Amino acid sequence: MKKTLLTLFCLVAMVFAAKAETYTHTFKSGELTTTGGTITLSDIAWNATGAAYIGWDKNGKGIQIGSKNTPNTDTYTLSTSAFAGCKINSITVNSSIAASGDAKLTVTVGSETSDEKALETVAKDYSFDFAGAMGDIAISWKASQRAYYVKSITIEYTPDASMVTVPAPVFKTPLGIYADEVLVTTDVDLANPNSVFYYTTDGTEPSYEEYVNSTGTTKSNRTYQVYEKLTETATIKAMAVIVDGDAVFKSIVAEATYVVSRTMPYINASSITSGNKYAMVAADSAACYYYEDKAYGYLPTKTATAANDRYIETVECAGFTFTATDGGYTIQDALGRYVYHSGTYTSFNYATEKPSTGAVWSVAIDNDGNATIACDGYTIHYSIEHGTYGCYPADKITENHVLPKLYMQREYPTFTIVPEESSYIDKLEKVTITCPEGIRNADLSAVATRFDSNVNKDVSTELVCEYIDENTIQLTATTPITTTNNTNLQINITGDIMLDPEGMEMPIPTKSKYGVRTLVSYTLIGNAEAATITEVSPENGAVVEELSHFIFTFSYFAGHTDDASIQPRLYAEGKEWTYALERTTNNSNGGMIEMEQAALKTTEPLLGNGTYYLEIPDGYFVDGNGKSVKGMTLKYTVKNDGDLIAGIEDIVPESTKGWTVYNLQGVKILETTDAQRVNVLPAGIYIVNGIKTYIK
Repeated sequence: MKKTLLTLFCLVAMVFAAKAETYTHTFKSGELTTTGGTITLSDIAWNATGAAYIGWDKNGKGIQIGSKNTPNTDTYTLSTSAFAGCKINSITVNSSIAASGDAKLTVTVGSETSDEKALETVAKDYSFDFAGAMGDIAISWKASQRAYYVKSITIEYTPDASMVTVPAPVFKTPLGIYADEVLVTTDVDLANPNSVFYYTTDGTEPSYEEYVNSTGTTKSNRTYQVYEKLTETATIKAMAVIVDGDAVFKSIVAEATYVVSRTMPYINASSITSGNKYAMVAADSAACYYYEDKAYGYLPTKTATAANDRYIETVECAGFTFTATDGGYTIQDALGRYVYHSGTYTSFNYATEKPSTGAVWSVAIDNDGNATIACDGYTIHYSIEHGTYGCYPADKITENHVLPKLYMQREYPTFTIVPEESSYIDKLEKVTITCPEGIRNADLSAVATRFDSNVNKDVSTELVCEYIDENTIQLTATTPITTTNNTNLQINITGDIMLDPEGMEMPIPTKSKYGVRTLVSYTLIGNAEAATITEVSPENGAVVEELSHFIFTFSYFAGHTDDASIQPRLYAEGKEWTYALERTTNNSNGGMIEMEQAALKTTEPLLGNGTYYLEIPDGYFVDGNGKSVKGMTLKYTVKNDGDLIAGIEDIVPESTKGWTVYNLQGVKILETTDAQRVNVLPAGIYIVNGIKTYIK
């Protein structure tokens, strides 16, 4: 048997190849009886009808059904439902009849029945094609006299997708609220290793067919099952797919919603303006809306970072909208739901419509900025013990409960900067900054980062601030920053700009993310001429005993190109083939070009006497400014008078004894009496018949 179906019908947790599988059973004596019933043939359950006579043919025809004296004139059938979930491609039965016998064979799959085939006296295969029919299988013989035989049954099938359960993706990235972005991955240990994930982020159902047609669905990174980096709230819907030939096996669709919230500034507030959004902050923890099930109605938190004593930075969804109403304020979370309190619980409730009770909150802010936000005798506090915000009656407030401070949400200021962000400039000299909110003061500097591991230093330049008008300042570098023969420089302008919007003193540094504060960033372009090759070792025209390494020195930093069409060539005079060359230096520091020297080497030292040429094409070396280094052609003469070096120019002389060839590691690589086989060896040094020989 080629494949057993014990494996086939344990597919709840596994997938096998969807190409045509083969089940084969060859009968043995005693497997069928006259009583019939359920029998197991190569691990598959079959049902057999009763027969007048069951025997065994010693001449190799298999099981005998009926005999001369006791013919089995009733239809004899072997049937199974084990393949009901498969697409049956073909069924082959090896069968025959006794001399002067008369029997016909038919096969049924589901509702499809084959034509009858009359059996012959010689055992042979009778094949029935079903082209993917599905259902129970029945193999039937009908005879009028004498015996007939069955030797083997072969079924070619394809598992149907409905049989296969492909494990759905399991999201590894925890659900929750993420500041600015989140990279979503799945737990690959829980996935079928043969599956690939397909997903959407726009709420639509993923479709493998749409992906194939280049619409809608996206394929995840296969190695780590990584989806994309989300920069806004999205629901990922994903399924696992196994494709094998024409068969496509799919999992159910898994989905997960990730809340991505911008980092924003919140300024401290001493009063409430109806309709604005406020963050409740205590112990550097800002309350967020109820999202995770395990919060049990309490408000989870996200980190609130104090930029200075005037404002903090936290996620946008930490902003709760306070709206004036009779008796106080309603509070709505980032989803627009009303936050209310009812009953004797210390947790919160949420409603899309304003509840009739428990949804009006009084707000009072003391001189220290602490906010008492209360409803029906319950006050919002941060619990140091539990790390959440709850709503507590006076008798349950302890030293572990802290009143929050309120900070009003606002946008970062809008700056217009010339030259624009990410511009490529020849030098940094002047920068103009405009802000419609007005600029009171500025403390900025320019820092040029030099991506040169040999120097490894930052160059700072002071910027002098000149006020053009109340909204505009011009920054002038005390010493213009340029780059010449170095790599391109990254220059960042950092520091604080003091604004005074709407009477609030608010020093706004540049928009921050992950702790990096940069108002604007530029790339300074090196303006030097392309680097040149100033020295080569061995020098051009040198006479040497061998060629193995070539070292190039540049006027300033350079490196190799990866363009396969621009590569060096080393060849012998008058020969077309080339010797293999390897790099012994590589670019480093994330791909930045920073080498003053580069080297090439031959795979094996060239020791054979002769003239050699090394061609370095234009653009094989590229300098630190991305400019093509001019190439050159170098000429070398190898002169080696060693007694043990013999050169084979065209063809080794004929020898009645033949040749035995070893490499320099002592491994025999050839033993032959054919001179041509020696001549076609790759160029290099060998030990031929005990003599160190250079084959050109």
